[in-house]
Amino acid sequence: MYTTYVLENLSGKSYTGSTNNLRERLEMHNDLSSEKSKFHRTTYKKGPWEVVFRKDFDTRRKALEFEKYLKTGKGREWLKRTRRGE
Repeated sequence: MYTTYVLENLSGKSYTGSTNNLRERLEMHNDLSSEKSKFHRTTYKKGPWEVVFRKDFDTRRKALEFEKYLKTGKGREWLKRTRRGE
């Protein structure tokens, strides 16, 4: 199973990604050790991060396609409406 996820930090910044192990990936985003910083440059020292949205898929391809959609203007608007419960 693959998951497309959206993280948010305390200042309201968000990060969208996909993985086959969300728990491990979230730990990586929140890890402040320098040896792991090269694997998550865009989120390093900008957390703590928490999962605010997730959607599971059967294939990696579907997860990546949805991740790409969420990074578009229409996808960001859809996510805002979904999070508000519309």
